[in-house]
Amino acid sequence: MTLRFVERMTDLLANGPDPREPWLEGTADAVQAAVSSTFERAGQNGAKIKDALQGTWLGHALHPALILAPAGSWTTAAVLDLVGDDKGADTAIGFGILSSVPAAAAGLADWTYTSGKPRRLGLMHAILNGAALGCYSLSWLARKGGQRGLGVTLSTAGLGTLLVSGYLGGEMSYGLGIGVNRNAWSPDTNEASEELDDFRPVARFQDVREGRLTAAELEVDGTKIPLVLMKKGREILALNATCSHLGGPLAEGRLVDEWCVECPWHASRFDFRDGSVQQGPAAYPQPRYETRVQGDTVEARLARPAGDVADRLLTSS
Repeated sequence: MTLRFVERMTDLLANGPDPREPWLEGTADAVQAAVSSTFERAGQNGAKIKDALQGTWLGHALHPALILAPAGSWTTAAVLDLVGDDKGADTAIGFGILSSVPAAAAGLADWTYTSGKPRRLGLMHAILNGAALGCYSLSWLARKGGQRGLGVTLSTAGLGTLLVSGYLGGEMSYGLGIGVNRNAWSPDTNEASEELDDFRPVARFQDVREGRLTAAELEVDGTKIPLVLMKKGREILALNATCSHLGGPLAEGRLVDEWCVECPWHASRFDFRDGSVQQGPAAYPQPRYETRVQGDTVEARLARPAGDVADRLLTSS
């Protein structure tokens, strides 16, 4: 029966729900609406909490880091059960239950922006995680009630469920790119070309108007990098125009708070002066460009360092 369930879920996720099983899309609609409404009703505090859960303050997605605590604790519990350390196993299970709450909250915040296959996959991921949490919670109660054999059985079932759920989570990240920096393969993010150090023409100065966003392109090694430009007097500021969150076109967004561009898709905001995230759901900063005006031509080159969390770790070591 378990094999049939896994096969059915695999087909469902690959091909989408058929008319006989509308529950998956319907449930996803209802859950997304409820979560979004909850954050919206909380106003500015809700927005700040959502940004915090998505890692805006960290400059990196938060959910992948938080899941290590429950997954590691429950795996440790299985090992301690094997060697007969009952007290240690019980403590590990309890800690895993507590640490799963913020991990789930962060994952839920990320999931509210998904659609299509990633949304279906994320819902099944959440359902399985909920089932694993239920198994471990019942296991902890059974252990405390003196039913150790039942507790071990339940935690073993929970670990198996967690492994399947982890597979689905990995597919979302590595297979579908959910939660990754959408500029990860752009030459300016990985600094993969020496051409990034050279000023290159990107626009005519007269085409860049103050108070408006201007779309431009920089060609590097045959790859065209979309840019968004903003004019301040004679100065031109430039960022990579592909939103790091889900790839929205920043040049089609709007200027806010004098220095920020707001993504038209999910309202992430980035500061033109350094590319930093000023408002989520984005967690990763935008690559920033230095510019100069030569006659009537605006030229640009990558401003180093990018200043993301990885750069800060490298420069501090």
